[in-house]
Amino acid sequence: MRFTIVFISLLAWCAASAQLYVLKDHRPDSSARFNQLYDSLPELCDSFYVAFHAGQIAKFEKYVPQRLFLKSTFDTLQIDYRAEQVVFRQQMILRNLQKSYLKIQKKSAKDRLRISTLLRGETKYDYGIDDKENEFCYVTILCTKRKHTYEVKFVAIKLNGYWFVGDELSLEEVE
Repeated sequence: MRFTIVFISLLAWCAASAQLYVLKDHRPDSSARFNQLYDSLPELCDSFYVAFHAGQIAKFEKYVPQRLFLKSTFDTLQIDYRAEQVVFRQQMILRNLQKSYLKIQKKSAKDRLRISTLLRGETKYDYGIDDKENEFCYVTILCTKRKHTYEVKFVAIKLNGYWFVGDELSLEEVE
């Protein structure tokens, strides 16, 4: 009888230890791999401007369509791309966005303008549709600093009902 109780206690302890081990070594939720998708362009612009204003170039990746989303978009449009071509397209969009931001930083440093001191104003949207029925929007965010007015411009693209930052990121002073 004692042997049975000891055996059951030992078995319960092993099961509890094994359960604790599984909880310590949990895997992240699969939905955490995907970026937040923006179905509202003003929401995307607000979120992107916060990252732009803070100078968080590493966070620009979440505004570019991910590889799997881009692949599903190409499949929906019946465009036949191999996996490496999809990765290349996604990386090209991200790299162009980062290069544009680095140019903006260099120019603003030369002009002694700190991007973090800009005050955000009005946002203008200029929607368009290309010949393949793809939606895009030229976004212009007006910013001010003292008596100077600046424009942050970029192109937003709509893929499968969600908005992403495309390219042509720039910061220009309005005269």
